[in-house]
Parts: sequence; structure tokens; C-alpha cells
Amino acid sequence: MREDLLEFSALKGYIRTYVASDRGINALEDLHPFETWDEAQERWAMLREMISLCISGEPFGFSALPEIRELLRIREGAILEGRDIVMVSGVVAETARIKRIIERSGGPLTALTAVIEPLDMLTSEIGELLLPTGEISDAANPFLRKLRKQARSLRSVILEKLQAILDSLKAKAVVMEDLITVRNDRYVIPLRHDYGSHIKGITHDYSRSNKTAYVEPLSLVEDNNELNQIRSDIKEEENKILQDLTSMILENGPAIHRNLEAYGTLDLIHACASWAVRHNAVIPSLSPDGIDLKGARHPILLERLGKKTVPLDIRMPKDKDCLIISGPNAGGKTVALKTLGLLMVMAKSGLAIPAHADSAIFPVRSVLVEMDTSQDIQHDLSSFTAHALSLKRIYEDAGQGDLVLLDEPGTGTEPQQGAAIAVSCIDAYRKKGARVVVTSHSDIIKLYGLSGSGVENAATAFDDTGMRPLYRLQYGVIGQSHAFDILKSVDFPEDIIREAKGIISSDGGSDIARAMEEISHASAMRLHAQEELDRAAILRKQAEDALLDIEKEKITFSLRYRRLIDQVEELTKRPQPRARIEEVRASAEARELEEIFQESEPARVLRVEVGSAVTLKGTRTKGHVAEVSRDHAEIIMGDKRLKVSLDQIEAAPEDEKQERVKMRVQASSGYVLPINVVGMRVDEALPVIERAVDQALLSGQKSIEIIHGAGTGRLKNAIREYLKGLDVVKGYSDSPMSEGGGNKTIVMFDKG
Repeated sequence: MREDLLEFSALKGYIRTYVASDRGINALEDLHPFETWDEAQERWAMLREMISLCISGEPFGFSALPEIRELLRIREGAILEGRDIVMVSGVVAETARIKRIIERSGGPLTALTAVIEPLDMLTSEIGELLLPTGEISDAANPFLRKLRKQARSLRSVILEKLQAILDSLKAKAVVMEDLITVRNDRYVIPLRHDYGSHIKGITHDYSRSNKTAYVEPLSLVEDNNELNQIRSDIKEEENKILQDLTSMILENGPAIHRNLEAYGTLDLIHACASWAVRHNAVIPSLSPDGIDLKGARHPILLERLGKKTVPLDIRMPKDKDCLIISGPNAGGKTVALKTLGLLMVMAKSGLAIPAHADSAIFPVRSVLVEMDTSQDIQHDLSSFTAHALSLKRIYEDAGQGDLVLLDEPGTGTEPQQGAAIAVSCIDAYRKKGARVVVTSHSDIIKLYGLSGSGVENAATAFDDTGMRPLYRLQYGVIGQSHAFDILKSVDFPEDIIREAKGIISSDGGSDIARAMEEISHASAMRLHAQEELDRAAILRKQAEDALLDIEKEKITFSLRYRRLIDQVEELTKRPQPRARIEEVRASAEARELEEIFQESEPARVLRVEVGSAVTLKGTRTKGHVAEVSRDHAEIIMGDKRLKVSLDQIEAAPEDEKQERVKMRVQASSGYVLPINVVGMRVDEALPVIERAVDQALLSGQKSIEIIHGAGTGRLKNAIREYLKGLDVVKGYSDSPMSEGGGNKTIVMFDKG
């Protein structure tokens, strides 16, 4: 690239706002695409872990570490000041803190923290000897503590003596100012310049007017000498401590440098993760099948426009190595090109990209760009010459796996010649193994997209009614420029538009333009037809499912009707009104249900056939169909063979043999204990009893007990009426009086 055409540096500027330290900023400045995708994927793994830490609310952050590189480069024998040593200690402690936090997760970031040495001995030693202000602590050095105590005591004695001398001289009008000060590291008092007749002393300084002399009384010379000697001893002892600490720091200098480098990289990754979290950026997958960016957004537009940024779907399948994007001016062609290029550069730099999570990219080797060519005044080149040199450089650099992005190639010269050059360049880049994405208004380049194999056409969508771009791509469509329409939308002079249309109509190339428009229209119609066909297929499937559900419901009702008739037939054997039974059979509803049943195939609708796996409704008991009649089926469950109505079973997926054996063992061992339905309504109790009967039959029981209580007798009567209609029930009776009598029903099964 001749320059930062994809605005990667602008993106780094936005990420910089999340960087805390100078070392992090240095790492950001060095951020660029990795040489290999293996390196990019390693950075992705670290970024993914850092994003998880940011989202989890882990209470950690990076600090604006002070710059200490100069302190680590001092010459041999030099001594660092106490506050500088404390500064170095703080930096070392901060890098150790980040190391401890990150290593708790045990993820890929530990590859960076592994090089960080905590240097706990260094920070501990500095913490014991120095106060946060940089002063040396008395607590860690008894000798220094003794010297400082002596200095404080002697200083107090000197000040008391000087104050007494001042008080004695005040009456003699010799004192110029009632204060004690220091000159040449010695305590002095300000006296009149002719003080000599009142006190003996040594003059250390004069005021600017020479009227005031700063005098050290002779009686205090020895005390000042002693105090200065103690101070010298204190300074010497302090220098020894600072010298030792400085030596420790310089000995660990290489380790501190490595810590700072790792800290800067971690700070950068944290900044990139923070940016990704804010913009919902994701880490795409690498795919040899091409490029498939879904909901991609240009990062710079995302920063400026936020949620108003229109997402793009950018794709280039495996069998395509060229994408030609056409469409009107200001329709988003260049934005689409820049979005693709910048996201690819971001991905290879180990960054997350603003797109949907299921986006995939091809592992390109490098991204080569030519766009927005303007006259190169600096090198005294015309716009076309600069453009041609850029195309030449791309040809020299392009190779297998590269991605070449060309914005309006061939401009700056006669249109047909420029288009011919552009087509030749596109073809040459493809022959060298590069993938090429082009934006163009040229009909010749659009025709190349139609005639060339491996070329995909796409157009930026345009609202013909509102005369405005929609900023999305339509694939398989050739875009038109809509120049005249756009001129009308901005109230361009009509006479100029008419003149321009007249020139076009007399131009020999208008046939190509019309052909392109017709092809584009046909492509749009084809896409629309395909969408309608897909929609119709969905509706048809929904209608078929709905029809099947209706048929199932009809069959279910029909089967219930037949069961009802069977029960009615059973009732006819008892002394009950025959007229009422015939009335039910002759009702319109009964006739309708009978007709539905006769005209349908219940087994087919309910998906019940010989050999199919079924379950008893309301239970998990599974079996296989042995025989099927019009309204009944015989099913084998374990070692039992049951005859049931079709509406009492439902199809189940065929299980594996091992699972069927397991189910058989489970079912055969499920002994049914006495069933308590006391307090239930009839409609609640009967399903419970039905499941219990099924389970008892499967378990091989000869009888079961039903506890229903006395009450009004309604529940007991309903249960026994239900039991009468079951072929498998041999009989029932009250339990013995000692076990509840009429409050319990004993059900005996027919085992023949």
C-alpha cells in the first residue's frame, strides 16, 4: 500500500483511548498484521481470554506506569534517589499484580505472564528500607536511627542557645530580625553589621544592603561542627542504603525490562478487548472455503455513527476469486471495499472484528490496495501516472493467497482504454493466485464479470422510488449508476440533463448500457423469483403439516366414537333402555364420525404399522406393533401381548436394540403398588387407573388395589364402570372388611 488507505492507523487511535501505560502505547504503535495466521490465532486466543475477563467483571485494570527506562540506564556507581527507587518498586509490584490476576485463569495469556518475574525480594527490601515518600526509614536501621536522634537533640540545644543570645541582644538594638536561620549549613542569627562590639562571632553572609550580617556566635561553633559531622554520618549511611538498593535494581534491570515489555503487550490486549466488548466485535473463524462476513460494519463508521452504521454481508465463495461491485455514486461501494480490507487487516493483526459471530474469512497472505488515487504533486506525477505505478507495484507484489482491492481502476484516462487496462490487471492478478475485489462504473469491467469464470457480481442496492442508496450488497446483480436519477433528486438543471441524455442516445456504446441494464433487471427478477419460490415451499410445508394434524384429530375422534359404540354395545347386554342407545347411534355427530372413520386410513394417518415402535399414551412404556386392524393394534411389550385401540398409542422413534432390552427389563420389574385416588375427580382418577392397569399387565401382576374411599359413591361407581369395559379385567370386588371393605376395589386380570 502506498499509504494507510484502509485507515488502520485511525482505528489504532480509537483503541489508544483504552491503553493505560506508555509501554502499552508503544505496543499499539507496533501493532500490525502478523507474518503468519498461526501468530494471529495465538493472539486471538489471548484476546478471547481477555474479553472473558472483561465481561466477567474481574476487578483488575492497568495503570499508567511512570517511565523508568532512564533510571535503569544510569552509569555504574551512580545512586538513585529514594523517590526514584520507590517508583521502580511500584512498577515492579504492578507487573507482579497483573501476573497473579491473569494466572488464576490459567489460559493462553499465561504465555505472556510467564516471562514476568515478580521480584518479590526487591520490592520487599525497598518497602522495608524506604517510606512511600522515598525517605529512608528509621525502623530498619538502628545505627541510622541513633544518628538521627543525636542530630535532633543537638539541633534543639543549638536553637535554644541561639534564642537566648537573641533575647540578650534585643535590648542593645543589635538584632535586625528575631529569627534563626541557616547559612553554609550552620545556624546563624541576623545582627547589625557593627555587632562586633556586643558579641564575638563569625559572619557567614550579608544582606543585599550590607546592613545585616548573618552571624554564628563563637560559643556555638563547636556545636554546629558536631551537628554537621553527625549529618555527614547520616548522609553517608543513607547513601550506603541507597547504593545497595540501586545495585539491586540494576542487577534486576533486564528482568524489569522484560516485565515492562510483557506488561505493555498485556495492556494492549486489554485495550483491544475493551474496544471489542464496547462494539460487540467477534473473533471470526478461518475457512479455506472463502470469505463470508455477515453483518460486517466499518470500525471507523461504527465509532462515528454508532448503531446507525449499516451492516454489510460480504462474501466470496471458494469457487470465486473475483468480486465486482457496481452501483450508483455514494451507494457504498468504496465503504464495502474498505470494510472488507480493514477487517481482514484487523483479523491478521489478532484483533476482533465488528461482525456476526458466525463470520468466516479466508486466510489471506496480505492485503494490497489501490483506491482514491489523486494527482501526486509531491512526486510531480499525474493522477493516472500515480494510479498506473500503484497497479504496477501490486502486480509485482501479488502472489498466491493475496487479497487485492481496487477502487475504480482504470480512471484518470480515456474510459475505454482505462477499462481495458483495468480488466487486464484484474486478470493478471488472478493468474498469480490473488483474489480480487473491484468497484467500478465501467460497463467493460461489468461485462468481464459476466463473461469470466470464477467472477461474482454484486450491486449496491438502490431505492428507485426514493432515489437513495440502501447501503447493502445484492449478489448476482449488476448495478447501474443512476446518474441522471441522482441529478434529478438534487434539482440539477433540466436542460443540462436533457443535453446529456441526448449525447448518450447518440453514442455507439449505448447498446452495451441497455444490455447491462436488461441483464441486471433479469438477475434481480431471478433473485426475487427464487425468494418467492422459497417462501412458497415453506408455506406448502406448513399447509401439509396442518392438514396432517387435522386428519389426526379426525381419526382420534373417530376412534373414540368406535370405543363409545363398543361400550354402548356392552351396555345393551344389560337391562337398559335400547331406544336411547339407538338414538345415540343415529345422531348426526355419530354418523359424521363413522363416515370419517370409514373414509380414512387410521393406521396410516397415525403412523402405526407392523414393526413400528409405539408408546402407550400417558406412559413411557414402549413396545412394537405385531398386528394392525382398522381400529385396533396388537403390541408386544416385554413378554406381554396387548390389544389396544389406535388412539391409545402413538408412534415413537425406533430405539437401538440395546435400549429396547433395557426398557423391557425396567418395565417388567415395575410392580404396581395400591393406587390411592381418594379426593380426585372422576376425570382425574381414570387416567391414573388406566396407566396403573397398563403397568400391572406389563409387570405380570394378577391383581391391583384401588383405594377410592366411600364418599358419595360416585367415584367408586365410575371406576367400576370403567373396569367393566376393559377386556383384560376378569373381575373386581370389595376388599376384605379387615382391609377397608367397600373403600377399596380389588381388580383381577384375565391372564388367559
